[in-house]
Amino acid sequence: MKAAVLADIHSNHVALEACVEEAIDRGVEEFIFLGDYLGDLAYPEKTLACLARVREAYPCTFIRGNKEDYWIDHQNGRHEDWLWEPGSSSTGMLAYVYDRLTKSQIEEFARMPISQTIRRPRLPVFTICHGSPWKANESMREDYSYIDELAERLETELTICAHFHIQCDYTRRGKRIINPGSVGVPLQSGGMAQFMILSSDGGDWLSEFVSLPYDTEKTIREMDEEKLYRQAPGWYRATKAILRGRDMSHVTVLSKASALCEQCTGERKWNNIPEEYWETALTELGI
Repeated sequence: MKAAVLADIHSNHVALEACVEEAIDRGVEEFIFLGDYLGDLAYPEKTLACLARVREAYPCTFIRGNKEDYWIDHQNGRHEDWLWEPGSSSTGMLAYVYDRLTKSQIEEFARMPISQTIRRPRLPVFTICHGSPWKANESMREDYSYIDELAERLETELTICAHFHIQCDYTRRGKRIINPGSVGVPLQSGGMAQFMILSSDGGDWLSEFVSLPYDTEKTIREMDEEKLYRQAPGWYRATKAILRGRDMSHVTVLSKASALCEQCTGERKWNNIPEEYWETALTELGI
């Protein structure tokens, strides 16, 4: 088995196409996708079209991420107190993608599991997930305080996760945890798209991280074509900075804006932060 493991595409079809081409050139036989296919960037339909082409040509496994859960929940009438409208840095991009999805596409997301056990002949069983095997939005970062307790609960010796957009391969409590990095909005990558090649030596799994330059400015031009600076002003500015290699994350900006909002209003709701606090947070971060 030689598989490409790709995660956190976030609608970056330009990066996705580059990664898929590179993986095919390296002789992969199948693809494993770990969720968060859409969000943050322009033309989500182009990402879905690319994924459809890959699925037609290769065996594929798909896991649901926390982004998919947002659209599933919204279609099912949850989060009615969220803005879900253009102009909101907090939720404008969620609304942008949702408005371009069909009911059947959201239902397809809902059929995807949040984790799956992978078995191959004569090789160790392993688990794939987006966040953790139990929650799509639970991060398995090595530096989080709960990671030892979480690692003890893992049922296989190898777990491949996504969600926090940083390539890593570490062992805690005897369990190996790998994140292939993010295709679409990678962190700590110098702006390069990232994925992983998973292969075997006949008895164990081997991982090879790939960091790939791609046409970042094309991705940003498409953001401008779709006027995402109006759709989600603060989120757009943060995304553009990350794509160009800024060492920060959306969570950094969101947390700062949320804290500023709490200081002034007594409320800390990430999904409905007034734009003035986004602007202050971005300015203080030099974005």
